[in-house]
Amino acid sequence: MHDEYFQISFNDLDLSISKSVYDLWLKFRQINHYDTEACGVLIGTKDFANNHYCIESVTVPMSKEIRTKYSFTMKDRRHQQIVDKAYLDSNGTSIYLGTWHSHPQAIPIPSHIDYEDWQRCLKRNPDRNLFFIIIGLEQIKIVIHMNDEFMDRSLLIENKDI
Repeated sequence: MHDEYFQISFNDLDLSISKSVYDLWLKFRQINHYDTEACGVLIGTKDFANNHYCIESVTVPMSKEIRTKYSFTMKDRRHQQIVDKAYLDSNGTSIYLGTWHSHPQAIPIPSHIDYEDWQRCLKRNPDRNLFFIIIGLEQIKIVIHMNDEFMDRSLLIENKDI
């Protein structure tokens, strides 16, 4: 069975997000006042000829993470192990594409802490474009760093029923 995809464009770069990933993200929305930020990494592929990226899977929060309502610290080494396994299992086509986390906002707005974290991710991965996703209650914010600036697009959450 083939998965459905959401399509997003950034100038000359295209991104597809698997519907199964989207559905998983919806489970981590911070709907209740006691829900904590969720986090994980993005795994997918890049078609170099067409400058097309595809997010096919993600990791989810793990036991060693530090999570509060307004922050998270990704500490579990299993995120990297999952990326490494995907890379090996795909003969090098599945790669790390960035990070995702949730915000307790209807329309998520990146914080200065988010931007600082993303800059660190970019410095560790200078060989590729990275995506940074924030899951809100009504929208999903997709951010990329291109041409020395952060650009974003929003994906409306189809079923906002909470």
